[in-house]
Amino acid sequence: MGFLKKMMAAVGVGGATVDARVQNPAVRVGEALTGVVLVRGGAVEQRVERVNLGLATRYKSDDSYVTHLLFSQPVTPGFDLRPGETREFPFSLTVPPGTPLSLPGTAVWLATDADIAGAVDPGDTDHLQILPSCEMAVLIDAAERLGFRLAASEVEHHHGRIVQELSFRPPYGQYHLNELEMMVFPAPSGLDVILEVDRRATGLTTGLSSLFTSEFEQKGRWHVPASLLAGGPDAVARELRGRIRQLS
Repeated sequence: MGFLKKMMAAVGVGGATVDARVQNPAVRVGEALTGVVLVRGGAVEQRVERVNLGLATRYKSDDSYVTHLLFSQPVTPGFDLRPGETREFPFSLTVPPGTPLSLPGTAVWLATDADIAGAVDPGDTDHLQILPSCEMAVLIDAAERLGFRLAASEVEHHHGRIVQELSFRPPYGQYHLNELEMMVFPAPSGLDVILEVDRRATGLTTGLSSLFTSEFEQKGRWHVPASLLAGGPDAVARELRGRIRQLS
């Protein structure tokens, strides 16, 4: 019976399990995600080499989505887990700059797994609500004060790194554009932003407009200094309005 249990545990039946209990599933970029990881023993004694925690998301590649591990780090070194035993490990995990925000079209989750000697590694996933850092919140609020509405987002993989594109719908009849897109990157003294406007050019007369209608895209780089962000959304909105008009 002992041999059979070991064989079953080796393929994941009756083996150890892991379960992350997150205390603050809604967390800002730059702040700490806290909780405990419960490791429960199965039917036989097993050697747990390590328990790992990380953040994961997915990005679109061609016509499919690819799961991407943003980072992973060990929570505890190896230990022996007796049958039926439960071990509890507290954790504090800082959400690093560049982590995608939880928005329509984008999911981020906590990925937990344990390396078990000679057996299938158990895992656990917990979906999170990643909120913008205080600096990013000022920028998003500034766009909304100009009447833009954050409608969607998409995670992409460029040059070996994950980037998130935020899509804003403009207020009706203003700015002569269809969409405002932002990519926001952390910088030592503020934020680096890539602005992109999708605008539609039309013909001079209503009857010919359909013949001359075409899409244009134009991008601009903008370093938003910490001093401007400290002035709040209204100050950033004034600068953002000018940038948008230059592009559109």
